[in-house]
Amino acid sequence: MSHEPDFCSNCGEKLNPNGELRNCPKCYADLKAYSASQPSSVEDLPYKNPGTTALLAFIGGILALPGIGHIYVGKVGMGVGILIGGFILYALTFSIIISVTSTRAYEAQNSPTGNASPLPIDMMVAILVLVIGYTVLFIYQIITATRLANKFNRLTKTTGTNPW
Repeated sequence: MSHEPDFCSNCGEKLNPNGELRNCPKCYADLKAYSASQPSSVEDLPYKNPGTTALLAFIGGILALPGIGHIYVGKVGMGVGILIGGFILYALTFSIIISVTSTRAYEAQNSPTGNASPLPIDMMVAILVLVIGYTVLFIYQIITATRLANKFNRLTKTTGTNPW
């Protein structure tokens, strides 16, 4: 029984189901090699649950560990890069907040009036930029990890092998 692939096993390009193609029209990969490597059962294929991926990405982001969803999907390098970037943003934000808080507490304690000077605008802007940067990274890593899980499943089903 010969089954023609719906997608290219190399690049994921959607193929014409009625066409008798030997090579992918986009990347020119040999499509006949697909038939020989097709697993006997769909249940034997690896699967990455997009819901689990999104949950891992969300919880990891909350705990200052963004990129965990990418690591789960198999994109370890990308996950570690996001993890390092997120950790740097998270650490910078909280070190500035702790520094400002301790400085203001010291000023209030040693001030003749008992009041601290107002928070400098540059510190407020720095904190705001870092918080916005971490929030953008947080949302980005959830969305991309979920998309990668879906792509992993689609390509695995198409090719019968781990796509990366």
